[in-house]
Amino acid sequence: MRYDPYEELDADGSYDVMQVCLNGHQITTSLISYPQHGRAYCKDCGSPTISACPDCNANMRGYLRGSMSLSHIPVPNYCEDCGRPFPWHEAAIENMKDILRQEDLADDQLAIFDAALPDVLRDTPKTESAAMRMRKVLQGLGKPAYAVMVRVLSDVASESAKKSLGF
Repeated sequence: MRYDPYEELDADGSYDVMQVCLNGHQITTSLISYPQHGRAYCKDCGSPTISACPDCNANMRGYLRGSMSLSHIPVPNYCEDCGRPFPWHEAAIENMKDILRQEDLADDQLAIFDAALPDVLRDTPKTESAAMRMRKVLQGLGKPAYAVMVRVLSDVASESAKKSLGF
């Protein structure tokens, strides 16, 4: 079983702060403990960085202080305080919608995709059925668009949706 640092939250809130660029590249998971590791801009893409939710200003959880684990802390897609998607996740969602618009899908196919998307992005009781509906939409795409959509969905879809989509 994989270690999940978020399961060990203690009463005094001893998590450090994560810093991520607006494109989702992790800069550091220990911004408070090691401020010298923080950056104003990303070395990979040049985008500005953030360490708090742009909507509610809650810090992004980083490394659990006092923990001996060196496991990787994944970049979150959603703020755990307000539930809003972070900028990199919103950009990926918009990218998928733009790909579909370029493919000139019928309005009913776009509506199916839009309706399925929230349940494909998060694990919900409707994830598997939403993934099946989305799969039908994806099968109507040309090969280049399908390949791009698979790559993007592999990054943003929930684990259950990835399994249902066959990724």
